[in-house]
Amino acid sequence: MSQAPSKWFAADPGKAWTERFILLYSPIWIALVAWALLSRAVLAWDDPAFIGFGLLVGLPPVLVPALLHGRHPALRGTPWYDSYWFKFNAWIFLFVFVGTYFLTHYFFDVLGMRYAFPTEWNGGAALVGRSRAEIPLFMYPLTQAYFVTYHVVMLVCIRRARGLLGLAEPGAEDRSPRATRFVRRLALACVVCGLAYAVSFAETWFMASDAISDYFRYVDKARMLKYGSLFYACYFLVSLPLLERLDPAGRRTPLGQAVLSSLAAGMLVFFILDLLTWVIGPIA
Repeated sequence: MSQAPSKWFAADPGKAWTERFILLYSPIWIALVAWALLSRAVLAWDDPAFIGFGLLVGLPPVLVPALLHGRHPALRGTPWYDSYWFKFNAWIFLFVFVGTYFLTHYFFDVLGMRYAFPTEWNGGAALVGRSRAEIPLFMYPLTQAYFVTYHVVMLVCIRRARGLLGLAEPGAEDRSPRATRFVRRLALACVVCGLAYAVSFAETWFMASDAISDYFRYVDKARMLKYGSLFYACYFLVSLPLLERLDPAGRRTPLGQAVLSSLAAGMLVFFILDLLTWVIGPIA
């Protein structure tokens, strides 16, 4: 008896495996980060310890699929460089790099974010931002873990919403009634906006906790939760529609196209954040 297709996960076995693996791994990195921050262990770390922790948290979404690629039935049928797990991680890595290296300065100057980790190994854009705030290097691999989880959670929810609304996945023929297609797509857009804001708010709420204010805080927590979460949500409003089209139904996205898509997403978010800065100004 054939297994009924999942209503949440992709029809492609390799893509579905990647989504399931990242969801299974996510509680592990969340527990590790929560322990490191809430126990205040980070206050005793030196730079190698920070980098080691970042790699410990950020590398498994790449290393585990790489190690299993030739062995697992869902993965071995596709060359590693054309596999969804590799292209998805590469896409997120480039998006995270642009967001961390350049766009973190908008969080410093516009949203009032403050780092106080005891690190000397830092790195960010030389000419973006007015403050002299530094970006710890360990934040790059750490943010990779955050973003693979955030995106998989939202992508599987969007897929389920598409099914409930009777809309086809990107790349598949849309047979929904033309008369109601606009309304259904508008409803899906509302779902995407809601998910983007909810994830942004949830991260902000946790990271703005008084329990970790010695090394991470926002100058104005209330305004950051209300308005800064919308600012942050713009990342996902750009990335989600593009990632939905990574390896669409029945087709493989070339690695080069995935790379260009990610870099374009980073630049578009750059434009949006700068425009919002002109319109609303600093919120803190």
